[in-house]
Amino acid sequence: MNIRHKLLAIILTMTLVLALTACDENNGNPNGSDATGTPVQGQTENDNPEKLAEDPMKVVFFEIGKADAFLIYNSGAAILIDTGESESAEDILTYMEKKEIGTLDYMFITHFDKDHVGGASRIIDAVEVKQIYTGNYPKSSGEYDNFKSAVNKKKISAAVLRENSEYEIAGIKIEVNTPIQDIYEEDPSNNSSLIIRVSYGEKSFLFMADAKGERIKEYLSTDVKQCSVIKMPYHGKYLPGLDELLKKTQPKYAVITSSKDEKEADETNQTLKDHNVQIYKTRKGRVIIETDGKDISVTQK
Repeated sequence: MNIRHKLLAIILTMTLVLALTACDENNGNPNGSDATGTPVQGQTENDNPEKLAEDPMKVVFFEIGKADAFLIYNSGAAILIDTGESESAEDILTYMEKKEIGTLDYMFITHFDKDHVGGASRIIDAVEVKQIYTGNYPKSSGEYDNFKSAVNKKKISAAVLRENSEYEIAGIKIEVNTPIQDIYEEDPSNNSSLIIRVSYGEKSFLFMADAKGERIKEYLSTDVKQCSVIKMPYHGKYLPGLDELLKKTQPKYAVITSSKDEKEADETNQTLKDHNVQIYKTRKGRVIIETDGKDISVTQK
């Protein structure tokens, strides 16, 4: 990356921090985080196995083409990881209305590519969003500008995450792994993705966003935990480190967010099969995974 590109990236990052910091100053932060993403602990709930069994958690992987949007909810909380493209908001909001979900406790934007942040402004306008957390690498785009405008308009508490953070609400535990570098030489937006692990009792979901080779290598250097379900990185493209990632995480299920026109790589499918992982592809229908903390059921329609 040349000096001009590095300077541009630094300026964009400073702009993002200032924009989201302004939201915190205007509205305060109910969860106690500052705009630099200092790790905090959210609401602590009783995660007694019997309690979880009475209130199962659902994770919805929307059928929205080659884009990411995942709704995680039980009776006590609702969390949205990414928002797909602008037209994806309609599918997400329709589902939320059907399930009578009018509030999002947390919204996470893993990075600012349009297929992850595109639907955010419409969702923010339509429902109450209590807290937003984002990655640290902004993009100059209409979708990003719309997101900033919606956050400012609604005066939502928002923070850029720069350190690994943990949150807990209604028995749902969220661990966010943040990128080590401020700027990556190769594909800086995707490699700046937040990697998010959500657990409920004994079961866990790993959302790899659009992490590519450099970011995956970085994540593998940490104390990687096993997971029950993995959302495959970068829409199922075959990436360096994928085999090692599956060895360390040992998922039973994998979800790939691909489209009919932009399918996942054959090498990725084969690698998952080699690790005896059951594969679900959102291009074949919406995937809903439910867990009571002990067992998991998967449906696709």
